[in-house]
Amino acid sequence: MAIDARPTLAAPDDDPHLWLEEIEGARALAWVDEQNERTLARFASTRFAADRDTLAAIYDRPDNIPFVGRRGGALYNLWKDANNPRGLWRRTSLESFLTEEPAWEILLDLDALAAQEKEDWIWGGAAVIAHASLRA
Repeated sequence: MAIDARPTLAAPDDDPHLWLEEIEGARALAWVDEQNERTLARFASTRFAADRDTLAAIYDRPDNIPFVGRRGGALYNLWKDANNPRGLWRRTSLESFLTEEPAWEILLDLDALAAQEKEDWIWGGAAVIAHASLRA
């Protein structure tokens, strides 16, 4: 199979795979279906299913320790579990976090937002303005 060096700096729009940019296009969707079939034929086994189920059980445990980031006087966390696969962006105080059951304030429920807006939202992180006042 010959390597196609396109696109090039001289002709940046000469891309033989530009059709993949039409993410809802019939050709692109057929290509994705073909790749999925090839992947499943190669990797979808009982071992894969067992590993997938084991990892899901670990990630969805309610007693997972939340990974937090501090902004101002508050601790922030994106929480994902079986009920919130896209996640909950939430915050609490350090005092509350140190208790057995912290009181989390839900700032954004990505699953509810996705359902409401009929969009497939995913978490890309949060950005804040440097030195901005953050209430805690």
